[in-house]
Amino acid sequence: MKSLLLFASLLLPLNLIFAAGFNNQNALHGLTETKVVFDINQGDPDILALRLQLIETTYQQLKTAGTAPKFILAFRGKASNFLTTGDTYIDQEDSEKKQKIETLLKHLGQLGFPLEQCSIAARLSKIDTSDFLPYIKVVANGYISLIGYQNQGYALVPME
Repeated sequence: MKSLLLFASLLLPLNLIFAAGFNNQNALHGLTETKVVFDINQGDPDILALRLQLIETTYQQLKTAGTAPKFILAFRGKASNFLTTGDTYIDQEDSEKKQKIETLLKHLGQLGFPLEQCSIAARLSKIDTSDFLPYIKVVANGYISLIGYQNQGYALVPME
C-alpha cells in the first residue's frame, strides 16, 4: 500500500507537468520509433515496482507523443530474485511485494516487452534457471544482450 501511495504521489506531479504544457518535443523531433533497453538490477522490491511502473508510464507517454516505442527489459543482479516462481529467493516479508512485481511483469509482457534474465546473475544468486517465471527469457549473458541491443540502436536506460 505504501508503494502504491508513493507511485500515486509521483503520478500527480507528472499529470500536472503535462497539464502545464511541458513536453519532450525537442528530444523526440523527427522520431517515429523509440527503441530502449532497460538495464534493471534493483533489489529493493518497492523501488523495483516503482521502476516497472515508470517504464509503463514512459511507454504510454511515448505512444501519446506519436512514436512507436520498442522496449526490452533486461534483468540482472538482485532484481533476479523477484522474477522467480514461489518465494524461495526472497525474504518472506517481501512476498506481497513480489506478487505485485509479478503482476507488473505479466502486464509489461502482455504489452509486448521482451523480458530477459541474465543466466550469469542467476548462477551468482544461486537461482535455478528453471525457477524463473514462464514468460521470462533466460539469456546466456546480460551484458552481451545490452551490448547487442545498443549496437542495434536501442538507447540504454540504467535502472539501479
